[in-house]
Amino acid sequence: MEYIISIFQGVSDLGSTLMLPVMFTIIGLIIGCKFSKALKAGITVSIGLIGINLVMNLVYNNMEPVADILVSNFGLNLKYLDVGWAAVSAVAFSTLVGAFIIPYILALNIILITLKATRTINIDIWNYWHYALTGSFIHMATGNLILAFLGATVHFVASLVVADRTAKQVQEVMGIPGISIPQGYAAATVPHSVLVGKVFDLFSKNKDVTTADAEKVNRFKENEWVKTVTDPIYIGLIIGTAIALIVGYDLKSALTVGISMSALMYLLPRMAKVLMEGLLPISNAAKAFMTKRFKGQEFYIGMDSAVLLGHPTTITVGLVLMPIALLLAIILPGNAIIPLAGISSMQWDVAMATVIHKGKFWRTLVSGIIGTAMVLLISSYFGPYITQFALSGAISIPEGATGISAMTVNLFTFIPHILANIHIIGPVVLVALILGLALWNRAWLKKQTNLSTTEFIDADASSYTEK
Repeated sequence: MEYIISIFQGVSDLGSTLMLPVMFTIIGLIIGCKFSKALKAGITVSIGLIGINLVMNLVYNNMEPVADILVSNFGLNLKYLDVGWAAVSAVAFSTLVGAFIIPYILALNIILITLKATRTINIDIWNYWHYALTGSFIHMATGNLILAFLGATVHFVASLVVADRTAKQVQEVMGIPGISIPQGYAAATVPHSVLVGKVFDLFSKNKDVTTADAEKVNRFKENEWVKTVTDPIYIGLIIGTAIALIVGYDLKSALTVGISMSALMYLLPRMAKVLMEGLLPISNAAKAFMTKRFKGQEFYIGMDSAVLLGHPTTITVGLVLMPIALLLAIILPGNAIIPLAGISSMQWDVAMATVIHKGKFWRTLVSGIIGTAMVLLISSYFGPYITQFALSGAISIPEGATGISAMTVNLFTFIPHILANIHIIGPVVLVALILGLALWNRAWLKKQTNLSTTEFIDADASSYTEK
């Protein structure tokens, strides 16, 4: 075991800039990529990581003093800046757990499909960073690499269970056959969305606002002025400038802060896109690798939740949640994070809620508000860990910078982390969760197969009788 850990540590010690090309080249060759494509994939991902570091330095230099004044002058316990998912995803892949998360999850996915404990082939390799982040938090807290991978496994298996059980709804609502959504953040929003739906069902059956109503609101959103103020660039300018003015900056200095926030909103997604571009050939090779080995077996292609973002309800609720998130940050007891980068990504918070509620506006909005409150509290909890990751070199930040967090950590990250920190009992519960979820899902899938077979036989017999 010590030898294996030393190998892990040796690869990690290369630093993320060198580690990623090495790991992606090895993974790519294993699953059938050409050497040149695999190497280019790793280098491209490293370029994206370097770009994220450059953008974050710009933002920290401008926002750190603003945040300090905001906290001291107004007595707010908001000590963490929200740097968004793009920055944290880079951190996740640059850790010891992140170095090996892709081959680990791919192998685990193959095992679960072979055992018929899932139908989802998760080719969304980019979003493996969610599982890496969960494991990395546990590794930082406990120093135990085995516990770290157990925690990442819980997150992954739970996401597969959600993906399998919501696949038909996703396909029906979005009109895209054969897909499911195992993305680590989107899957974690499903439990509370289901509960919200059940509560609504107790009090109302037909009084909800439908997709048609959401489309009317969406047409209002197409107004030129509305489009302007909801563009991520203008969101960054407005929020950054407003916060700077509130803390006492003059107009010129406040606008400078606003422009830096616009840069964050504009450049971070593009740097993340560079990372995703690097992962594309690896993802395609993984899809071909899995399809070849499981011919004849029904499965779903696990996709990024981004495929859900075009739904009118998702767009509309995401827009409404922007000011609500800022208000919650101020009034929510226990919150310690200032929403910044995550404000422009609120649609992701309700992408699966739209599916669960079949496009009903009010149900989706309530699910979004509850989910946003949970994310604020969970991201506040993980603020010290994300800050420590950044200070350790995964993201460069100026000396003495304000702490950071991100409105992207979720329930499926929080629960394994809490369990892993319970001495003796925690590891046992983590293993039990993994086995329990896998067996439960296997039994459910088998039942669905039997039901489908029965329906087919009944339909066939009926057809025969009529003839």
